[in-house]
Amino acid sequence: MQPSEPETTTVVGVNLDEPLLTASDVAALLAVPRSSIYEYARRHQMPLPSIGIGRHRRFYRSELEAWLTHQRDHSHR
Repeated sequence: MQPSEPETTTVVGVNLDEPLLTASDVAALLAVPRSSIYEYARRHQMPLPSIGIGRHRRFYRSELEAWLTHQRDHSHR
């Protein structure tokens, strides 16, 4: 009998190799108040993607960049 390979579990959509940003980090990158970041994350239409960890919100930079691209491409001209 061959020894069996250990089972691995992959969680889709979570990348712990990419550091999570705080609302303060995102606010500094966008040069807006931190309260605006929380407001953008609470929007019903096209919210800023975020992850709730307990009572904290965290943001992936890659998702922030995609959100900004969408905002730019769909802004009123």
